[in-house]
Amino acid sequence: MRKQLPTIGKKRRGFTLIEILLALLIISVGVVSVAGLLSATIDSGSKAHDDLEVVAFAEMVLNHCQAETDWNALPISGNLTLFDYDETPVSLSLGSLQQFSMTLAGKAGSSVERGVLSYILTITASGNRKIISLQVWPGLNTTETPRVFQTECYNWNQD
Repeated sequence: MRKQLPTIGKKRRGFTLIEILLALLIISVGVVSVAGLLSATIDSGSKAHDDLEVVAFAEMVLNHCQAETDWNALPISGNLTLFDYDETPVSLSLGSLQQFSMTLAGKAGSSVERGVLSYILTITASGNRKIISLQVWPGLNTTETPRVFQTECYNWNQD
């Protein structure tokens, strides 16, 4: 028969070192997974914000061109002048890569820059129509594929 070693006091209970390490491993995997999801969510939100600014700029430009009743006010070279959402006149250069600062009205008449985007705006004339093409990149990075917007305006009064 075996002799049982005497124990002092109550039997000790607790976790072994292996159990603690295994629990830490499981918790670490969970934390890393949540951090990865958070990073992807933030990146997705940033892309959505960039796309919103691009579409707002394109809408401002193309709506102005569609609403213009004077055929000659849509130049095929030089600058296109239109009004920003806060009624500030904006001059957009045609035919070359340019930057546009999106601004918002701040307190006490100040303005706050919301972001910068790059664009190429071209207007070409063909008979009684003008084709307005707008390529836009969020930010200053023009190495990615641009978002392209296009519309046509017709001069029904042309002989």
